[in-house]
Amino acid sequence: MRNIIDEKYIRLCFQLAKKGEGFVSPNPFVGCVIVKEGKILSAGIHEKYGALHAERNAILNSTEDFFGATLYCNLEPCMHTDKQTPPCVPLIISSGIKRVVISTVDVNPKVKGKGIQQLREAGIDVTTSVLEDEGNELNKFYFKTQKCGIPYITLKIATSKDGSITEEEGKQTWLTGIESKKFVHKLRFSYDAVLIGANTVNIDNPQLTVREVEGRNPKRIIIDGKLSSKLESKVFNDSEAETFVYCSDKAESSLKKSFGEKNIRVIEVETDYDMQIKLEDVIKNLVVHKINSVLVEGGKHIFEQFFNSNLFDELIHLQSPAILKNGLRVVDTSIFSNLELIKKISLGSDFMLHYKNLRSKCLQA
Repeated sequence: MRNIIDEKYIRLCFQLAKKGEGFVSPNPFVGCVIVKEGKILSAGIHEKYGALHAERNAILNSTEDFFGATLYCNLEPCMHTDKQTPPCVPLIISSGIKRVVISTVDVNPKVKGKGIQQLREAGIDVTTSVLEDEGNELNKFYFKTQKCGIPYITLKIATSKDGSITEEEGKQTWLTGIESKKFVHKLRFSYDAVLIGANTVNIDNPQLTVREVEGRNPKRIIIDGKLSSKLESKVFNDSEAETFVYCSDKAESSLKKSFGEKNIRVIEVETDYDMQIKLEDVIKNLVVHKINSVLVEGGKHIFEQFFNSNLFDELIHLQSPAILKNGLRVVDTSIFSNLELIKKISLGSDFMLHYKNLRSKCLQA
């Protein structure tokens, strides 16, 4: 049975939790509100990775009497000790709080119901699954990594109205307008990393930074088996973001040295002599570097690899009104209809179509 009051405060937890966007990963978004007799006594958020958790902030940042109060939190409170910050469950128990309401159970095996169990054993009433779908959506990056051992992956593609990505192969063609550009920069801010291939580096020479909106820059991932990217490219010559290059273990040693001298993290992947890197090897390694989410921005070869391998969770299609007729196409965009369209909006003269892949792969870590 729905409890409107519980939903009201859990929604507030969601709003608070999102304030950690860009700072808390690889941890989840968490917000907390403590309420007594209809009055909010305190609130807290998890502000950044390594900082105190939301529940602890809410309790310690107030001198109010919490005896008999209700604590609302969008994620199950933790109780394990093998981490940077102390567990929240013992503090909740000692605070006098008598009821805890959460949206989602933490899927981390170290928690996963254990926090709820300890609270109940201490005599605290625990209500779970309030606005659970919204809670799952809020922490979809974290949950995917915890369940599957790989990041949450979103493909982004910009095309003309007739499905082309550029006028001709090897040529940069700017298709979408300024509103779409702002949208993409905001999108970059919300992801841990942006991923492209060597061809995109050489043809488009992108920065892959956040400039049109305020926000931190994501890590930059370049898949370049043969280390064929131009070293004078922008992504290799600024200190705006940490840059990773995944190359074949059989790439030339002199090239590996040259890239390493650019203060780039060169990560070797075992390949055959064709030096073609398997996407699975890259995405499994990304979690080692605390990357929970990846925005794949192209180009054609990289997009097709992810799409055809079903190694993605969402797809964002920016569609320009331009008609290129004989332009270069990737996959036939009509097959996007096999995905679930969850949103369609106008961005100036462009359209943004947002799809969810219900058949996304979950690899073993």
